[in-house]
Amino acid sequence: MKNTFVTIIIPYYVSTPRFFRDLRKFRKLKHKEYEILVVSDKKIVINEPEVRVVLTGLKRSGPAEKRDIAIKKAKGEICAFIDDDAYPHPHWLSVAIPLFKDKGVVAVGGPGITPKEDKYWEQITGDVYGSILCGGFARHRFVPAKSRLVYDYPAYNLLVKTVALKKIGGYGNHFYGGEDTFLCMKLNKIGKIVYHPKVLVYHHRRALFRPYLKQISNIGLHRGYFARVYKDTSSSFWYFLPTILACGFFSGLLASIFFPQIRLLYISLLMLSICAGALSVSKRPLHVRILASIGIILTHITYGLYFIRGYFTNHLER
Repeated sequence: MKNTFVTIIIPYYVSTPRFFRDLRKFRKLKHKEYEILVVSDKKIVINEPEVRVVLTGLKRSGPAEKRDIAIKKAKGEICAFIDDDAYPHPHWLSVAIPLFKDKGVVAVGGPGITPKEDKYWEQITGDVYGSILCGGFARHRFVPAKSRLVYDYPAYNLLVKTVALKKIGGYGNHFYGGEDTFLCMKLNKIGKIVYHPKVLVYHHRRALFRPYLKQISNIGLHRGYFARVYKDTSSSFWYFLPTILACGFFSGLLASIFFPQIRLLYISLLMLSICAGALSVSKRPLHVRILASIGIILTHITYGLYFIRGYFTNHLER
């Protein structure tokens, strides 16, 4: 499958020097049969020979809309989705393309790991994601793990057969935070989605705490909505666990205020949680481990609360 032509699709939002530096790193791809479509609401100038800028014609569009516009213009047999805050490993396409030899495979995904050049607070966010106590059953999305079949995968690193995308009508939604879940729900009806650890991209993190937690709140909001409206995608117990933990955190806090005998137990459990979180972050200085542990706790609280909000939201499109 060396001659397989791939269309790389990047929904573009923020103009930063980092984006243009990352875009130049696509030149290192070992598989050379590709084009890059950068989809934008505004006019931008990109001086890269393989890059085509696709204007949406819209004042404000979400990632699903941008990707659907690009799919219609794609020349490749495979559409490779990646975000504008990520760049690929040189073997990204070389590893992914052979996996499509299995005719039952319609999509391939891989981890998005923290780049070494990310700054201090962004690196700690990477530690939070990589902890088993935060990433949990989805940890393979952030650090390489064993190959497996998956049923839901984020579009910062997802390659899909173009014919499959057209068969299911592309993304076909306006969600901004759950658009990839909706896509995978449709893909699972026609084929398999495979995860491979060497289908690798480098995904910049948002800085801990505020920017990162804002992102987590949006993820929790959409997952809660999906848990009620599209139960097939989000009915697993693990999606509800952060909400249980968040409720336990606040109910324990309230009980410890009114019942002194509970206070010591509550404080002990909280300190134990911080220690466990710190131990789950390996090969890092102690102060980084503690900050990451606090980040892990706040991740579950934020996700859990917004999950509840999403679950009881009647209509969520943005």
